[in-house]
Amino acid sequence: MGVFRKATSLMTIGLVDFRSDKERIARNTKRTGKELKKQTKLMKEAKKRGK
Repeated sequence: MGVFRKATSLMTIGLVDFRSDKERIARNTKRTGKELKKQTKLMKEAKKRGK
């Protein structure tokens, strides 16, 4: 995935973004989903405890 982009980024010392927009969006979407699952789990546990 984007080997050329990553190599160019390293050679230009960061002038070219290491990740493409698509990679960045996919990564953030994945993180958001994980955080929502954690939050939902914590809310369910708190509800069971009666808080």
